[in-house]
Amino acid sequence: MTQHPTSEEKMNRLKIQAQLPIRAVGIETQRERKNYSDLPPQNYIHVWWARRPTPATRLGILSSVLPAEVDNDSLLKWMGMNPSNLTPGSSIEEHVRNKNKTVDSRDGFVYEHYGYRKAYKNLPSEEEFKELHNTIKSAWGGELPTVLDATAGGGSIPFESVRYELPTIANELNPVASVILKAVLQHPRAGKDLSGDIEKWGNYINDQAREALSEYFPSSTGSEKPLEYIWAHTITCPDCGLTVPLSPNWWLHKESGSSGIAAHPQIDEESDRVEFSVVNLPRDIEKSEFNPTDGTVSYGKATCPRCQVTIETDEVKEQANSGDMGTQLYAVHIEKKTSGEERIFRAPREVDREANESAKESVEGDPELATLLTTEIPDGKETKRLKPFGIENWRDLYSSRQLLVHYTYWQAFEKAKEEIRSEYTQKEAEAILTYLAIAADKAVDYNCRLSLWDNSVPKIAHVFSRHDFAFAWSFAESNLTVEGLGYDWVLESTVEVYEELRELSGHSNAPTQVYQGDAADLQLDDESVEAVVLDPPYYDNVMYAELSDFFYVWLDQYLGDIYPDFFTGQLTEKDDEAVANPSKFSGITGESQSKDDLAKDDYENKMSDIFADINRVLTNDGIFTLMFTHKKTEAWDTLTTALIESGFVVTATHPISTENPNSLHQAGKNAAESTILLASEKRDSETEDYTLWSDIQRETQKVARDKARDLDESEVDFAKVDVILASFGPTLEVFTKNYPVVDDEGEEVTPQTALDQARIAVRDYFIDKYLNEGVREVDPKTEWYILSWLVFEAQRFPYDEARRLAIGIGEDLDSLKKPHRMWRKRSGDVLLRPHEDRVQDVNKDSDNRSGRKPVNPDSLSFATSLDKVHAAMHILDAKGSTEAWNWLNDRNCGSDPSFKATLEALLRVLPHDYDDWKLARDLAAGETGELLDLELDADIFRDEEDEDGYQGDLDDF
Repeated sequence: MTQHPTSEEKMNRLKIQAQLPIRAVGIETQRERKNYSDLPPQNYIHVWWARRPTPATRLGILSSVLPAEVDNDSLLKWMGMNPSNLTPGSSIEEHVRNKNKTVDSRDGFVYEHYGYRKAYKNLPSEEEFKELHNTIKSAWGGELPTVLDATAGGGSIPFESVRYELPTIANELNPVASVILKAVLQHPRAGKDLSGDIEKWGNYINDQAREALSEYFPSSTGSEKPLEYIWAHTITCPDCGLTVPLSPNWWLHKESGSSGIAAHPQIDEESDRVEFSVVNLPRDIEKSEFNPTDGTVSYGKATCPRCQVTIETDEVKEQANSGDMGTQLYAVHIEKKTSGEERIFRAPREVDREANESAKESVEGDPELATLLTTEIPDGKETKRLKPFGIENWRDLYSSRQLLVHYTYWQAFEKAKEEIRSEYTQKEAEAILTYLAIAADKAVDYNCRLSLWDNSVPKIAHVFSRHDFAFAWSFAESNLTVEGLGYDWVLESTVEVYEELRELSGHSNAPTQVYQGDAADLQLDDESVEAVVLDPPYYDNVMYAELSDFFYVWLDQYLGDIYPDFFTGQLTEKDDEAVANPSKFSGITGESQSKDDLAKDDYENKMSDIFADINRVLTNDGIFTLMFTHKKTEAWDTLTTALIESGFVVTATHPISTENPNSLHQAGKNAAESTILLASEKRDSETEDYTLWSDIQRETQKVARDKARDLDESEVDFAKVDVILASFGPTLEVFTKNYPVVDDEGEEVTPQTALDQARIAVRDYFIDKYLNEGVREVDPKTEWYILSWLVFEAQRFPYDEARRLAIGIGEDLDSLKKPHRMWRKRSGDVLLRPHEDRVQDVNKDSDNRSGRKPVNPDSLSFATSLDKVHAAMHILDAKGSTEAWNWLNDRNCGSDPSFKATLEALLRVLPHDYDDWKLARDLAAGETGELLDLELDADIFRDEEDEDGYQGDLDDF
């Protein structure tokens, strides 16, 4: 190791502390994620949540270990972005950006257009590896640095570290993730190729289970194979006594809104049951006679198909909790052997019902099966979704036949386990058994009462399409024993992942350690790690432990004796998990703190403990790089506080956007999910000296503004929200170098205060650069609306970002929704409202106007400048130019600086294909323009799509 460097020597020592090719990496990240059938193999091995894409991961790792003087092209080449069709004299950065602009008009394949396959498929050549390693060693005293991921999750970071042959340590609290880490990082490199062995023993397990289960999956005619069974949960109508099958719709294969295959419910009056036939629309029946979209349950309420009574949500849940919720088979997906293996749907038959009843009797008559998975599901943020539907224990997630099937496959696995252990080395046996257990987990994921039927494909959808436990009114059951599907598919896909992981990492002899434990108490020596690259838990985004219990209860059965240190409790550890989970604080809140407040404090404390232990194991000249998404700004502030309190100095931030900012207007939504790289180093020493906030406040604003200007004026296209995020780095660097910081009254100043100053500074820069000076004088509510369009460059953007922007100008976001109606919520995002959503219709009598719209166009005064401008737009649109002139004149708009400033600002920030922009243009430059007398630059009217053309000159209006 080298001597510990001074602060001056540390400055810009590593590439991550210098300029990075973040735009090119963002494009490559978007490219990797665009096709979800062609992702890195670790994405398919087992369900895990929030895996980072390879380009962002590689950038985080390599820039954390390479010296600062490495140029961007060399870095991109080593990252796997090495185009074969690079134009002489052009940089790789320029090449990637240019190819991205023309990718939709290309000839041939995407990889031919870019000149290289997706980055995750590429590694340096042998000679390039030598060059890379020698360059890395030059920054670390002649040795390769050890890379640690203390919260490794699904293994994206350590897997790439292993592939680059760097000494690697992965730690994870969650046992399920720890098994995944073993399967990703170690088992594919454990000696010989075991793919054939995994397949061999998987087939053995399948053969054993098939024989035992054959009676429970009979063919009704002998010429068909049942593939999947589609079920509905049932309740009893409290009015007429009908057994009501609950399903949001009856489509089995929906080809369009009016064509496809559906289950047709028909009421059997004699038995109080609903029977089903299978129909083809429109061949067998027209949509006007039967609409399969009209199911029996919506938003938790059910509708009886016989008496049409609405069964309220409370009644549905009461029947579920009292054990009165049942199930009814309403369709079977089969393969006909006599018609070229055609797959069709048919209605249930008596043989199907008898087989299911037989399975139920077998479960109830077997003492071991009757007690399998009786562990209670704990109350939690996500698991609370299950309790109202009578799902109390983990076994309740399965029908009797599903439980019998999974149990039978587990027993076949146990029978194979002893033979495998005796035939192979310990490492080989662990690898084979781990992959077979992972295959079983995949089977469970696609075969339980939460497994939905995807009628668009058609196929079974796995449980965790979302990051929660969503109760399924109707569900699909897989016949795991069927040839070519079921367990055959599960095994084949598992072996394929093993082969791909071995192909990608088998060359590496990098020392690799996997630890299972709390990241706040790492099993590592002091100052033993040179580089930490961490993708931490995201505040309240995913409740990892709650969700992974679904798999834990099965993996414990399969692998409890293989990894006894992993499976020590009935369920995964919740108390030590670093997430903001309000459910942990139910019943213990006080007057001053809510459950959310306590959860936030708990998360911050746990992250502080984790960062403190990282500080302990990190060498004094080491680097700590955090990776996280920027959509949760509150999580950003909390993580930053924890980082600083743990003894780190922030030295850089880099936002890697996965969206092309040029497409935001067309998409109508700022959907960018940037990955942030935040680099920090250990503070040289702790000090009890305090810095006055007033002494550094101006400097925090200046460095943020300077960073924003540098990025905004660079050749690379950055979304403005990413410019704000990038400004946080230098701001936090100033703050952390002077930490601790207090105000003039001696009260501690938090990092959040510094970040708010950065936001304000960048906001002011944007106003100076892109808006008119008069905007500074408009009311804060109007300013928020204008800045939202400017910063996010779209009508729709994340709620958390909108909230922070509102705070930055002293406004409460929710108050802008009601009563001002400036925005509405859509799927967790903010959607800015146009004038027509806010202004009452002037053509209607005042008594007949919508009371929900806050702006009365007849008023002579308005609460905000935006209200006045929106009212003017409405008058122009509804009444024409002459009436608009009179309206503007009566309200002295021509001498109202706030009105004029707001109108001009909207002309600058609204997209030109937006109706409100066209009305603003006509107000400013049409017949009413003479009254308003705005001094407008003609560039405001330039066509966004054509830099050489205009939508019209001022004289044209």
